[in-house]
Amino acid sequence: MLAFRFAVFLVISFFSTVASAEPTLEIMVGGETITLSRSELESLPQQRITTTSPYFEGTQEFSGPSLQTLIDTYWQPGNERILFRALNDYAVEAPLQQALALDAIIATRRNSRVMSVRTHGPFWIMLPLSQQPSLNTTDNHRFMIWQLSEIELN
Repeated sequence: MLAFRFAVFLVISFFSTVASAEPTLEIMVGGETITLSRSELESLPQQRITTTSPYFEGTQEFSGPSLQTLIDTYWQPGNERILFRALNDYAVEAPLQQALALDAIIATRRNSRVMSVRTHGPFWIMLPLSQQPSLNTTDNHRFMIWQLSEIELN
């Protein structure tokens, strides 16, 4: 009986630790992988986007660092392309300048709440579609990756 209680304790402890782990975003640049937690992303200057989108109803507010801020922080000479990858391996690759022209943020919060995987998080590339209607195109929608897990600069 004691062994059973101990086994249950270990299982509960394991899942409590896994459930409380802070989500991370990997940035790969120059053969190096930098892992940023949500807290680290939120320590960068924050931007807010209030917008509509084909992916949700009504107007929502998103906050997080701008893609430009991440690039300014981690870019290395010679990086001319960017690849975004989601948890499900959906990926979009583009010239870096094209991605920067979208004025995107890496949203860590939606309506001031952290996002779970179930609610398109923990990170979602958001574009200011309402503020810049010219961005509201099918071609640009492909960049609005939810469950973002990796950014690769090459």
